[in-house]
Amino acid sequence: MIMNAPMLMARTFAVVAATLLGGVFAVAADVASEGPIDGAPFSSEQIEFFEAKIRPLLVTHCQECHGPDLQEANLRLDSRAALLSGGDTGAAIEPGQPEASLLIDAVRYGDVYQMPPTEQLAAGDVALLEEWVRIGAPWSPGAEGAVAEAKPAFDLQARKAGHWAWHRVVRPSPPELADASATTPIDAFVLAKLDDAGLAPASQADRATLLRRATFDLTGLPPTWAEIEAFERDESPDAFARQVDRLLASPHFGERWGRHWLDVVRYAETLGHESDFPLTNAWRYRDYVIRALNADVPYDEFVQEHIAGDLFDSPRIHPTERFNESILATAFWYLGEAVHAPVDSRADQATRLENQVDVLTKAFLGLTVACARCHDHKFDAISTRDYYALAGFAASSHQQVACLDPNGELEAGAARLQELHRRGGEALGLGRAGTSQGVRGTLPASHAAGAPATFEGFDDGGASWFRSGWAFGDTLADRGDWRVTPSGPEMLAAGLAHSGRYGDRLPGTLRSQTFTIEKPYLHYRVAGRQAKVRLIVDGYAMDPFTPLLFEGFTFELDSDELGWRSQNASRYMGHRAHIELIDAGPGYLAVDEIVFSDSAEPPTRRQDSASAATSDIAVAAADADDDLPKILAEMSAIDAALPAPATAVAIGDGSGEDLRVQIRGNYKTPGEEAPRRLLEAITGDDEPAPLQGSGRRELAERITAADNPFLARVMANRVWQHLFGRGLVGTVDNFGVLGERPTHPELLDYVASRFVEENWSVKRLIREMMLSDAYQRAAESSAEAERLDPQNRLLHRANVRRLEGEAIRDALLAISDRLDRQQFGPPVPIHLTSFMDGRGKPAESGPLDGAGRRSVYLEVRRNFLSPFLLAFDMPVPATCVGQRSSSNVPAQALCLLNDPFVLEQCDLWAKKVIENHGNAEDRIREMYRKAFARSATGEEIDAAKAFLDDQAATYGVGGDDVRVWRDLCHVLVNLKEFIYLN
Repeated sequence: MIMNAPMLMARTFAVVAATLLGGVFAVAADVASEGPIDGAPFSSEQIEFFEAKIRPLLVTHCQECHGPDLQEANLRLDSRAALLSGGDTGAAIEPGQPEASLLIDAVRYGDVYQMPPTEQLAAGDVALLEEWVRIGAPWSPGAEGAVAEAKPAFDLQARKAGHWAWHRVVRPSPPELADASATTPIDAFVLAKLDDAGLAPASQADRATLLRRATFDLTGLPPTWAEIEAFERDESPDAFARQVDRLLASPHFGERWGRHWLDVVRYAETLGHESDFPLTNAWRYRDYVIRALNADVPYDEFVQEHIAGDLFDSPRIHPTERFNESILATAFWYLGEAVHAPVDSRADQATRLENQVDVLTKAFLGLTVACARCHDHKFDAISTRDYYALAGFAASSHQQVACLDPNGELEAGAARLQELHRRGGEALGLGRAGTSQGVRGTLPASHAAGAPATFEGFDDGGASWFRSGWAFGDTLADRGDWRVTPSGPEMLAAGLAHSGRYGDRLPGTLRSQTFTIEKPYLHYRVAGRQAKVRLIVDGYAMDPFTPLLFEGFTFELDSDELGWRSQNASRYMGHRAHIELIDAGPGYLAVDEIVFSDSAEPPTRRQDSASAATSDIAVAAADADDDLPKILAEMSAIDAALPAPATAVAIGDGSGEDLRVQIRGNYKTPGEEAPRRLLEAITGDDEPAPLQGSGRRELAERITAADNPFLARVMANRVWQHLFGRGLVGTVDNFGVLGERPTHPELLDYVASRFVEENWSVKRLIREMMLSDAYQRAAESSAEAERLDPQNRLLHRANVRRLEGEAIRDALLAISDRLDRQQFGPPVPIHLTSFMDGRGKPAESGPLDGAGRRSVYLEVRRNFLSPFLLAFDMPVPATCVGQRSSSNVPAQALCLLNDPFVLEQCDLWAKKVIENHGNAEDRIREMYRKAFARSATGEEIDAAKAFLDDQAATYGVGGDDVRVWRDLCHVLVNLKEFIYLN
């Protein structure tokens, strides 16, 4: 257990450093093991990894020749026991030793074996198998031994009834205790468990320790000495409650708790894989989270915004810029890694959908639904039909770059331009000419051989198309419409869609319904400038950076003349796709016709001449009344004054797509249809309700309904974990059978119930937990208590917790007075060291100290993550991580000893100390207060003075030399007390 900082008895910095490192190495030896190799139980995370990543590979690529029906070379690969016993040439795997495993050699296409024989596995799949063997080849319980075990029937209702987490939350009454020692209902539940175990709780922490704990917990920053002194002077019974309220009201609360949430949604600002392409303004999602937490947005609303914030009739509005705030939350769907130019776009889509379902269900339900992609869940009441039902919501949506409208200027401008456009048409004597007959009918179910087919959806004025922004208006254009140009009014030559009727600066996008590609070529008769047309196949949206293999399905427009542009989709016949017409402003896009064809040559059409219409409108303009010039001038002025839109990645609605179950997770073997719905074990109804569009609005309402037993429990447990160091359910992302059971089940249901009763207020929930005696206990306890409760599962004391890397880095900035408390905005570019290299490397490095900004504002580049933060267990943003590792390894000590950022902050701190205090003892006292939020003892002051004398002698300088004090600063930040909460 970490107590007060050790006294500074070392006579030189080298001795202190060696002592620190020795302690680190001793602890590191205890945590170095990666997992069981010799029969110990595997963790739930390891089993989940096996079920989600490894079993599908073995089933798809190995078991046809090495399964129950056929055993070539006497080798079976359908159980762990079979892999260990091997075949004619010995064991297939050596757990923990991928280099010594025949299976790994075979999938690498080594000198002896090359498996599978038809085609080598993708490099990523080989890496997964290597990792699986390295961590001990985990396998699901009950399936490690006998090869031919009978498969138990999947009984969803029996599984639901047999596991606690599926039962509805019912608020329990706090237990009655023999004495009146419980000051809050939370304490009553905790003390009842302690009484049953014969344990006495630890005493309350001293005030300095308690305020340091609370300040880091709520803001991620150290308290000031003035705050400590004020708290220690306050003798009122609600002194701590006032401190908690002050910290909850701090703008830094959202930064601290926002970072917790960003782990859950695998937040990053680039897409990883090979080139680490950027994700458009992903930082707006980070800012959204911080604002939402600071504003204490009810958690159920927060969840609904994540799932369907783009579909709200009355979204929340940004507090200062006044644009749609709710839509920003939907970026979470697309924060995952993305493969560049996948060879198999359908397989890539399946992987993306798996990640989206995984994060959605872990974040909000604490369930591993993605484990049911290939088969019914091995342990939980989740069918493979459930998985594809949820994946359908994501498949029915699309990624978009949403146009945000600060202060509603674009909305107001568009409304005024539309009204002026109507009045201008009346002045010109023009009316709507009806939908152009050049665009006809609907796309037939089948086409006559060789006959071109015109794309569907425009006979109804484009009502079947999804639109965002303002450029295309409420109805589509036709050849009877007009637009304003610098030379006057002009008739539209395009007869389908035109984004320039009201001007060139309004942004907007049209998205078609999803369709199946049934002809190899798409031809577009289009014109425009600074606009583009995209064909999105299988939801692949990375074409601005890297197109699908061998194909480019995006083309930019830079001509005012209508002409044909073509796309060759022959490689993607039978795939699902949609068309996007994008005018990002300034510019315009005109579409006259979209045609599917068997021919690579565009169709021959009689091109309508616009000369007569142009002449007619010129005559009409000359004969119009005096209002027309004013209308045209006002339209031009409004258009010119429109601001450029802000943009952010978001989700957009699409066609309702019910997926088919993919047997064994393989899209090439479709099974029954899985209508979109929430998990059957939650809804209790196998027949989903009618849905509109993607159905995400209905999903958002259903997942936040009162009868969902997971939403409140999971979030309340996350909050508990961040305050106490461990959740009441230790596996915060897995409430299933493989997860841990709650240590205090009644307490979990109590706090979950209170959470809902208090209008889903995260801040009120935190306050209630922090005002309990359980939170305010000291970390020290008796030897007997440690013997009876060595892991502190019963909460007889406070847990000692190491700070996360972000809090350590921010604390260094705070004590050096370098911290810039500016909030929000684009990220600070990552600082690149000489060891950070590879494709996608930024052209320039960011500043060493991140411009003094808090760590939450540092750029999160997947392929170039901060080495300092990684050393202190910042998770790689790949999937939901609700609980970080808390390791104690040599790299951490080496960072604090050698990182140039740490040295720079120590130098700044030393200069401040020398500047602000005249004598050595005052400086030492101030340094202890800043570093540890407590006073230095007499022994510590003496030890520090001796150390300063030795350093001055070593350098041959006086006692005020900055190097001497920098070294003392460096020693203090290397003490465990600096990076731990007691």
